[in-house]
Amino acid sequence: MIDEQLTRVWDEARDQIRERVNDATFRLWFERTVPVGLEDGAFVVGVPNEFARDWVESRFGDILRAAIGAVMAADIDIRVVVDERAAEVAVSGGAEPGPPAPTPVAGGGPPSGVNVGPPDGGPPDGAGLNPRYVFDRWVIGPHNEYATAVARSVAEAPGSAYNPVFVYADTGLGKTHLIQAVAHAILVADPGRRVKYVTCEQFIDDFISGVSEKGRIEGFKHQYRTNDVLLIDDVQFLAGKQGTQVEFFHTFNALYEADRQIVLTSDRQPRELEELDDRLRSRFGQGVVVDIGRPDVETRIAILRRQVKVDAFKIAEPEVLEYIASRVSTNIRELVGALRRVVSYASITHGEVTVAVAREALKDILPKPYTQPITIDAVQSEVARQFGCHVSDLRGDKRTADVAYPRHIAMYLCRELTEASLPQIGGRFGGRDHSTVLYAVNKIERLLQDGHDRQLHDLIQVIISRLQTAR
Repeated sequence: MIDEQLTRVWDEARDQIRERVNDATFRLWFERTVPVGLEDGAFVVGVPNEFARDWVESRFGDILRAAIGAVMAADIDIRVVVDERAAEVAVSGGAEPGPPAPTPVAGGGPPSGVNVGPPDGGPPDGAGLNPRYVFDRWVIGPHNEYATAVARSVAEAPGSAYNPVFVYADTGLGKTHLIQAVAHAILVADPGRRVKYVTCEQFIDDFISGVSEKGRIEGFKHQYRTNDVLLIDDVQFLAGKQGTQVEFFHTFNALYEADRQIVLTSDRQPRELEELDDRLRSRFGQGVVVDIGRPDVETRIAILRRQVKVDAFKIAEPEVLEYIASRVSTNIRELVGALRRVVSYASITHGEVTVAVAREALKDILPKPYTQPITIDAVQSEVARQFGCHVSDLRGDKRTADVAYPRHIAMYLCRELTEASLPQIGGRFGGRDHSTVLYAVNKIERLLQDGHDRQLHDLIQVIISRLQTAR
């Protein structure tokens, strides 16, 4: 098939794809693509980087096949490859297209979301933003790829792609970096947009100043309700601030009804913010809710390797990175901080960076051996978090699959990780009989022993790791 025919087929296929996805999604994933060829019965599409390749294949493979098949009037396979020509395709709207190609990490391993290296220009300063927190400094990994894709889509089409966006994650995993990157990208595309980033604490302080000083409340409302984009960090701190919650609710509604973009972060998903007004939690959850997970040990090693490269550290024993990564798992900032402490300690003592030096440098800051037992409540909370449900669902009477499955997993983990008896476990799950608990335990054990459900095995390991780390 000659190039002209390929281009014609792909243009027609893209027209069909455009009808199946929203404009923001099309611009983000399909505008920067090129037809590569027809090889071994597969239509080959080129995209600008590996992340785009993996995302398009996994999320839009069926749409691609249907579109190409309709144009060519035949069942035809699709293959997505990285092609440098796609990186040169201009994108409408002037915004930087698509997610950036993850910067390779020295020594291999999956990338991670962590702010590393000094800033090198980037978007104009504004909106109270940290100049380091841009997409060019954000590395994509499996624990944050969905959150990244949503963030990039919002940056491409604020107010129309996804709104509101609610990002939740534990401390130190990159929430602030990601939402500020959104703000920076919007300002690059259109410096005239009114973009405001604040912490929840700043919002509270501004509101208190507005109501305590005569005539200033209207100024406060104007300050927040006239923005094109409002990004607020750590909204969990609205807890206990009833007056501020009311004003936040009205500010949210005013922006949302005007199609202005709202991006929020928290350390918990909306339904777990039980201290907040129900109508606020409902508003938070009505858009797109995404989480940033904790990187696994391989990713943590990759983060450290990248940091070593950026800071030009000299590491005598590569095993040092494995040692640090295996012992600092809860927080990326602490992970990088531990590396810098080891390097500094070696410099002060005029030694090389070895495992022995790392062990000595970190002996006072590494997590102590676990002493607190894992509780049934802790298991229920973590399982509910992983499945996006509420603890009350696990303890309640609902028997639908979306509740029964996590309930069985929680019962199994309670049996494995706590000292509670079957009747005691049943009692904490809404007064269930011990035989119900035994049934759940046996069911999960069979699934694990069967070996076919790898996803369940990995999920169990993630939950156990988080429970152990939290102790």
